[in-house]
Amino acid sequence: MKRCTVAVLSVALAIPIVVGGQAPAGRGGRGAGGGPFAKVPGQLASGWNAPSTVARTTLRHEWVDIPVGSSTVHTWIEYPNGDAPAGVVVVMSYEAGLDDWIRSVADELAASGFIALAPDVLTGLGPNGGNYDALRSPDEVIRAIRTRVVPEQAMRQYLAAATYGATLPRANGRIGSVGFGPGGTFSFRFAAEAPVVHAAVVFYGVAPDDATLRKITVPVLGFYGEDDPAVTGTVAATAATLQRAGKSFEHRTYPGATHHFGLIQVEGRNGPATQDAWTRTLAFFKEHLQ
Repeated sequence: MKRCTVAVLSVALAIPIVVGGQAPAGRGGRGAGGGPFAKVPGQLASGWNAPSTVARTTLRHEWVDIPVGSSTVHTWIEYPNGDAPAGVVVVMSYEAGLDDWIRSVADELAASGFIALAPDVLTGLGPNGGNYDALRSPDEVIRAIRTRVVPEQAMRQYLAAATYGATLPRANGRIGSVGFGPGGTFSFRFAAEAPVVHAAVVFYGVAPDDATLRKITVPVLGFYGEDDPAVTGTVAATAATLQRAGKSFEHRTYPGATHHFGLIQVEGRNGPATQDAWTRTLAFFKEHLQ
């Protein structure tokens, strides 16, 4: 069912009005047309043009309920064109959950040759046992994620999605993760706790505790905005911990970029930061997952 909302996602997150919602797949082309909010080909959509990106995708996609113990996790899966083997990337949500923007991230990964899985951490936590779709507004989603999502359960959902992705006929056996905000923290944890993982990318996510960081055995790539001190101020300590433990952690902080620069690309220097970070993300995944 199509759902369109126009809402302020969160005053606390300083996210502006974003046109969001879920639209069915349409015909032809991808992106949002011309103008200042047009999607850059081969780059991430912004919050403004994510809905049209998802609606216009021509790539194969589906919803799957993946087993997680005695429950399931509702998961959006998108596939690259062709039938060649492909690496699998688990996409980990930010504060607003599995919205069109997160699905547009999966779309860009699939367009670049990866199988992308985006689990809904709100599976079963909406009204009447519903999922993300059952919540009426971005504000309700944010509150639900803050109050109802248990981190350990969310990690089990992400691990189950990775396990399921590895069994797909086109999967090449290489697994990665990418997360945004709190999803970035989950991506850090994924690098430490997933039984089979080969690379992890973190967008403006605070790292987990040092004991978890020391368990990481795969390369981690991190991106941060200079104008985001609450998060970026933690990077030096994270890098020092990983360096002492002999772990691979490459990170970049973008001058003039804010928190959620991938979503809010029209603010400050967020657009150039997003383009550089996403180009580096794809190169990183191609190196480690293909």
